[in-house]
Amino acid sequence: MNRQPPIRGRKKRRAAANPLLRVLLAALGVALIVALCALITPLMPQVDPSTMQPAAAPTATPVPTPSPEPTITPTPAIYAPFGAQYGHGGEDLLPETPAPSATPTPTPQPTPSPTSGYTTLRKGSTGAQVARMQQALIDLGYLSGAADGDFGSGTQRAVTQFQAVNGLSADGIAGTKTLTLLYGGDALSADEAPEMDYLMLVNRDNALPADYVPTDLVAIADVIPESVLKVKYRGTEANRVATQALYRMLEDAIEDGVSNWQVSSAYRRYSDQQALVDQSVARYQKNNPSWSRDRCLSATYQTVAPAGTSEHMTGLAFDITVPGVSFTGTEQQKWLHEHCYEYGFVVRFTEEKQAITGFLAESWHIRYVGTEAAQIMTYNDWCLEEYVEKMGL
Repeated sequence: MNRQPPIRGRKKRRAAANPLLRVLLAALGVALIVALCALITPLMPQVDPSTMQPAAAPTATPVPTPSPEPTITPTPAIYAPFGAQYGHGGEDLLPETPAPSATPTPTPQPTPSPTSGYTTLRKGSTGAQVARMQQALIDLGYLSGAADGDFGSGTQRAVTQFQAVNGLSADGIAGTKTLTLLYGGDALSADEAPEMDYLMLVNRDNALPADYVPTDLVAIADVIPESVLKVKYRGTEANRVATQALYRMLEDAIEDGVSNWQVSSAYRRYSDQQALVDQSVARYQKNNPSWSRDRCLSATYQTVAPAGTSEHMTGLAFDITVPGVSFTGTEQQKWLHEHCYEYGFVVRFTEEKQAITGFLAESWHIRYVGTEAAQIMTYNDWCLEEYVEKMGL
């Protein structure tokens, strides 16, 4: 079999023709692009290269992180203006920022006055301070005896009298005011005490204040010995002048053969009188369970004066009795009613004057009014209310 040799020349010519074609096509494409650029360039805006600035790199805008919604708490009414911050109320409720206030100037405190350093003394106190006080009271005539440093009943009475005469609260307790005046040299002595009004009218229409204290009281037992007069209750006091008159009267009664005298009551404080009223009411209520308190009080006031309306509060009245015996009808009662006016006393409450005095008859109750007034009242058969009215007092 005869083989024909490969036709090499034909293939080589085909391979050469292909690159040439490619070059022609590329040239044609370039020419076309140039032509198009020439046509487009006149249509584009002209930019001066000198005015051109490089463009800044764009900055990324950060995305805010969302905050949680606030929890709205109801605002109390007292803080209402602040509630606007949380949606309560309007903008006009927002508080203004307060202007800084000026620093306050402190108010100077008063400088306390120096104290005297006196220790308060009262019944039961003892020692040198009590003795010093007692000596001062002795020097002023309020206390008799020795300064023994023992604050007993006698010293208490002296302190009370000193206070009453000198316009202090008469409580018998020696505090700073009392001791300062006592030692200061300006206190009134017992002899300088204001003169007692022996015609003082005290009854339901003329009451004394609760803090009233007579200015010249003495312990009856310090003036009248027990051989002349028995004092039923220890420490019973009365006006000094009236007590001295009572002493003279009883001495004369004993000379007349009438003895065995007793005083069962004299000066009473307001509180003492109120206690008597309360005791009487309690007795009426116990003995008469069906009675109201007002009825018991009304019955009490027939014989017991309301507090502040008793003559005993003046220190000028005495209840004279015989120990263990009802006084009415005794020889002591008869002698007293016949002679008491000679010494300045009157029988204060009699049956004849009951409508005027407002009290039932009390044969034991005598009142010191002074000898002149007592004589006029006795001769004219006047009670004290009538005497005061008729004499224009």
